[in-house]
Amino acid sequence: MYYTKLARFIQFSLLILFMVPSILCALYVIYNVIKIRSFRKRFQNQTLIILVCVILLDIICNLSITLSFYGHGSIGIQTIFFCELWEFLDYIFAAIIVWYTAIFTLERYMLVFYSNLLRSPKQKLIFHYVPIITIAVYLFVFYLLTTFVLVCSSAFTYNMHLCGTRCLDQQNAVSTFNWLFNILFPVFVVIVGSLLLLVHVLWRRREMQRNLGNWSKNWRMIVQLLGIAIVYVIVWCPLICISLFSILFYHNDLIDQIEHYMYFTSYLCDIIIPIVAVFLTPELMQKLRGRTRPGTIDIGSVTIRQYSNS
Repeated sequence: MYYTKLARFIQFSLLILFMVPSILCALYVIYNVIKIRSFRKRFQNQTLIILVCVILLDIICNLSITLSFYGHGSIGIQTIFFCELWEFLDYIFAAIIVWYTAIFTLERYMLVFYSNLLRSPKQKLIFHYVPIITIAVYLFVFYLLTTFVLVCSSAFTYNMHLCGTRCLDQQNAVSTFNWLFNILFPVFVVIVGSLLLLVHVLWRRREMQRNLGNWSKNWRMIVQLLGIAIVYVIVWCPLICISLFSILFYHNDLIDQIEHYMYFTSYLCDIIIPIVAVFLTPELMQKLRGRTRPGTIDIGSVTIRQYSNS
């Protein structure tokens, strides 16, 4: 009992510690979306802006409930509907954030090396807007059905995280599909896609250095671009390993406990993204430092095609 209270206190403290700067950074990004026309109009910033807005909504709608649970040891509104609502919000925000981060990673790769695929309005519709809308609709319908429609015999426990065992977790096939496809697959895309971007940049480094006057500044922007991936590697790789071991080989209560505490770290991973986003975006960093210089090079607008034409 003492350990449970201590664990909840640590989780509550960590959430507060990360949520406050995350909210401030998210609001700063949104403020600059309104104030800086060039920032909101630039195509390569759109997915990042959407991702930051989704994370802010997650903090307000979902993590506020989670924070209250860790603070009090039980949920504030002890009804079945509120438990189901909390589960729905937790599932859908977790999945949308990792999927939008995966889309952001793939788009950055395309913008750096294959920008010709995202030039025309039709191409942007196919490769940018359609994936974002399709993923949101699919996840909304999937979790709406598995949370509110799926019938099971689970009993809600108001002093447990997400009110205890969920109906989705009792359906082995559906639960495995949800974990592997809705969560782990986009995480894999983020990690591998960012690694491929790094390898590709290093492979073309000499060509980039030869055609860019200030390689060091652009290299710093590339490193900033990989900031989210580094956070994902640190947080998600241990969780992926233990979950796959549980699915494929062995499963018991101890592994459940380990997975629960590792899953908590995914909250921290999500709310770190707005903080990283501020340092990832040159316009925001310059304004934050009180400097505005025209002609800033955005990594998303620098392509190999431009190198060869310079």
